[in-house]
Amino acid sequence: MGRYDLKALQSDLRSELKNGLSKDSVERVKELMSQYKSSPKDWEGKELWSDEKYTRTLLDKGNGLYNLMILCWNRNQESPIHNHPNSHCFMKTLKGEVFEELYKNPDVTSCGCKMEKIADRVYKLNDVAHITDEDGLHRVGNKSHVDGAVTLHLYSPPFSTCRKYDDDTSKYTEVPMRFDQDFSDQFSFI
Repeated sequence: MGRYDLKALQSDLRSELKNGLSKDSVERVKELMSQYKSSPKDWEGKELWSDEKYTRTLLDKGNGLYNLMILCWNRNQESPIHNHPNSHCFMKTLKGEVFEELYKNPDVTSCGCKMEKIADRVYKLNDVAHITDEDGLHRVGNKSHVDGAVTLHLYSPPFSTCRKYDDDTSKYTEVPMRFDQDFSDQFSFI
């Protein structure tokens, strides 16, 4: 039997999520993502690096039931604090190391309060994480001053906008979810 590569993972995710994400399939998705051991040759040519911001490359639209993507984090890049509206976010570290800061959902009736951090986590090569808005909001990034990091993300169901939160006031703005590259038309089961 050959190595469990990214194409095999994509195929298994398609099978597992053919009817959408269920309570039972959450653990199965984490297992599948854990089984895949990162190999840069699997995602070669799909990396996009920017000095301005982290980048998002869409790999699979999952028949409208999920989005699978690769994010490239250059040195010292991070996301804003953000949510995943009614969605599950699975993340696997493919290269380097990333951090996650978990924040309490702010009380929408109060304004001007600083975001409350509730956890700090570090994910090394091949680690898998999972978060929903019930767990809190988060910021993800790469603290390395030397090396870039790459992560694989699966959002189910996919969403077109999310909220990004101001660290000091907890106020949010709605932002569109965009992709810097789209390879989703290249996925096939042949």
